[in-house]
Amino acid sequence: MNNIKKAALGVLIAGFAFGFSAFTTFKRANAVLYYKVDIAYPLPDDPRGYYYYSGDRCEANGPVCSALWDIGTNMVPVADGTSLPGSGRTLISTSVSTGHFE
Repeated sequence: MNNIKKAALGVLIAGFAFGFSAFTTFKRANAVLYYKVDIAYPLPDDPRGYYYYSGDRCEANGPVCSALWDIGTNMVPVADGTSLPGSGRTLISTSVSTGHFE
């Protein structure tokens, strides 16, 4: 019985160690969808002209409609029309969608 308790304790400790390391190494991205509202800045990687809106506002026919931005430690926007943070943000380049904001 003593060996069974030791084995169970070992499995329990290994489970805790694995579970803890899984949460500490996982990078959490604050990815938020922003719409390219101001077409005076047409390049997708230009952060100027991006604004947050809660609904789907993309329509066909246009160079850039929206893109996901990792906003890091910035606050997640809740109000429509909130601009992309001025610093601490990174474009997720594979997320750029074509079309135009409507």
